[in-house]
Amino acid sequence: MGSVEEFTTSGGRRVYSITVPVFEGFLGNVYLVDDGDRPLLVDCGSGLPPSNQALRNGFGEIGETFSRTIAPSDLGAILITHGHIDHFGGLPFLRTLCEAPIAVHGLDRAVLERHEERVVVASRRLETFLESAGVEGKNRSRLMSVYLWGKGRYQSGPTQIPLEEGRTAPGDLEVLHVPGHCPGQVCLRIDDILLTADHVLSRTTPHQAPESITANTGLGHYLDSLTKIESLPGIRLALGGHEKPMFDLVGRIAAIKRSHQRRLEKTLELCREPLSISAVSHHLFGTVKSYHVLLALEEAGAHVEYLYQRGELGVGNLEEIEGQQNPVIRYVKV
Repeated sequence: MGSVEEFTTSGGRRVYSITVPVFEGFLGNVYLVDDGDRPLLVDCGSGLPPSNQALRNGFGEIGETFSRTIAPSDLGAILITHGHIDHFGGLPFLRTLCEAPIAVHGLDRAVLERHEERVVVASRRLETFLESAGVEGKNRSRLMSVYLWGKGRYQSGPTQIPLEEGRTAPGDLEVLHVPGHCPGQVCLRIDDILLTADHVLSRTTPHQAPESITANTGLGHYLDSLTKIESLPGIRLALGGHEKPMFDLVGRIAAIKRSHQRRLEKTLELCREPLSISAVSHHLFGTVKSYHVLLALEEAGAHVEYLYQRGELGVGNLEEIEGQQNPVIRYVKV
């Protein structure tokens, strides 16, 4: 796939995909929606210099490749699909190029407007999760450093437009709130094309974290949101926040659901004896490094939490928990 692609909706609107490096070795998709009026930008990369430069270059490539000249100053609005920095981190850069209003779901509004506050609150909850998951002190400090890397480079700023389901977004885009991967995650429908952001991806099963860290995340919310999107009629093409276009959205959702079901079944099998989330993570994902350690722990935690909430797992070290201030919780199949 090239750095810029063009798609046409059933209503004749053009959607341009700009591929940008969001982190080292990790690409993201930014979308420019053009219906002949004021174009809309959906997401904006991570804000790292290579990401910003690729975004700027993408505007130029659209003109060169598709003879449609659009500049950042032409934007009617910038729509943020969810509050993860690889999707909104480019906002400070764009604010120097245009005055377009910014739209985001209310549950992720504070991430953009009061970023410093949200980082502090989320990091405390994450540290509590890691401690109860059985991650020892030195490793816990290392993981917190990994989590906090780069969080301070984003500069908080105002948003102007709420992206709420039932309210038409700029450009008459239909908003579908799909919490799970992120509290304010939305999909955006443009005629027969659905921008799925990180809710559905063509190859990767999107990352999940426990709701104990952030409300309105968690595997239960995510699976319910998949079912919601699965039932949408008339979707010909789905475009994710990463990876390639999807021409069989229903089939891809079914595959993601099967993946989580297998992981839930394996988690139950593992917990025939009491295990911490850290131990479950190691069994599920093996030896991983750097940020992937944190992702694996959160993913394991989301599946353990889902099973515990539904009564399929219980606490296997209750007496130990009663006698300690910050105990490691070990889960067991009931």
